Amino acid sequence: MSLPPPLKLGFVGYGTIAHSIAAGLLSQPAFEVKSVHVSRRSAAKSAAIKAQHPGKVTVCDDNQAVVDAADLVFLCVLPALYEEVLAGLEFGERHTLVSLVSTSTLARLRECSRLPAERAFKMICLPSVATRDGTCLLVPPSPPLKAVLDTLGGCVCCATEKIMTTMMIPACLMGPYYRVLQQNRDWMVANGVPEEDASYFVGRTYLGIAKDAEASCADPKHFDALIAEQTPGGINEQSIQNLERLGAFKGYGEACDGILERLEGRGDGNRG
Repeated sequence: MSLPPPLKLGFVGYGTIAHSIAAGLLSQPAFEVKSVHVSRRSAAKSAAIKAQHPGKVTVCDDNQAVVDAADLVFLCVLPALYEEVLAGLEFGERHTLVSLVSTSTLARLRECSRLPAERAFKMICLPSVATRDGTCLLVPPSPPLKAVLDTLGGCVCCATEKIMTTMMIPACLMGPYYRVLQQNRDWMVANGVPEEDASYFVGRTYLGIAKDAEASCADPKHFDALIAEQTPGGINEQSIQNLERLGAFKGYGEACDGILERLEGRGDGNRG
């Protein structure tokens, strides 16, 4: 499979993730995007991307029209609908299909789309790809497709669906991360800090921390080094020890186990 530019993109289903991918690919400078065809749903998002890129974006009322106009098709529908949607679509030899439906399997995706293995993929990403600050997960590996997705911030090719499912866990901890920020803000407000100052300071402080963590994250020992460099006997070291004693990190591990259980269909994922 090859994906030579200019790219002709199609989005079957157009919610938040589809809009984020389209926005990111339309703004990246590495590959020319010739055209983008999107489903009218959701109407506000499809109208917005059309308004931003009127010369390249076409909004379609029919999903087959999206497929017919595209070479690279992103499937971004609800899990309950994806088999029904695929059953009503016809793909040709030029098409590459990328499913954003997290609960779909590659085997079922290929069966429903009637596409060969080398032209049917699963992908996971967060809305941060809109500003090309995200990292995509892709299975099976594909150097040409990875080159395109790398322009959204980065792409990790997973050897198996099991690996992809496991790597999805941090993306499912976005909500708890925001909950930590909320707790920090609320704690400061309860101790007399103005609400606006607390919110601003928390967001900016964690941004700086995240940048330090990201700087050398390709090194698997980088996070260990960041922890080791905390001053012995200092407040950050004490905070780590306090949270260890309180079971916070063990709780995170159990939450990860619950997410994986739910993603793999082995249970409801609830803990505690």
